[in-house]
Amino acid sequence: MEELIQSYLSFLASMSRSVEELGALADRQLEAAKTDDLQTLNELMNQEQALALTFRGLEQTRDRLLSQLGMEGLSLSQTPSRIPAQWRKPVEEAVAVLQGSYQTYRQKSKKARAFLEQNMREVDAMVAQMGGPPPEMGPGYGKPAQSGPPPSMKTDFRA
Repeated sequence: MEELIQSYLSFLASMSRSVEELGALADRQLEAAKTDDLQTLNELMNQEQALALTFRGLEQTRDRLLSQLGMEGLSLSQTPSRIPAQWRKPVEEAVAVLQGSYQTYRQKSKKARAFLEQNMREVDAMVAQMGGPPPEMGPGYGKPAQSGPPPSMKTDFRA
């Protein structure tokens, strides 16, 4: 049992580090957006996607560990109460660190997303002012485009 709990503590520490990495990426995304560095922003978003894949692996590890500990289906905040008393304090601390890291990440992510969304609205407004199509829904959400080439690309074969 002790080995499983040590593995669970290692898992929580790893998860905290990954969430902190996400927070750092959100900070860097905000800075890249503020300086209009689209290439860096794209690279950071790719890194964020790679981290998301890491979280899938961590989630599988979590499920395996909770199953071995007999705590399947428990939320993160519920696990310390089910740990033997001698390990409860370190698990509670690790859970608190992870939850704090997650809250920090959410705040940073929310700030970066709000800034990016504001910039997108400004770009849409500028495109509309220049005579471009009005902003509607993002790709995949609007009505399907007409089939065939646009009218400006059609050829008159009668000539």
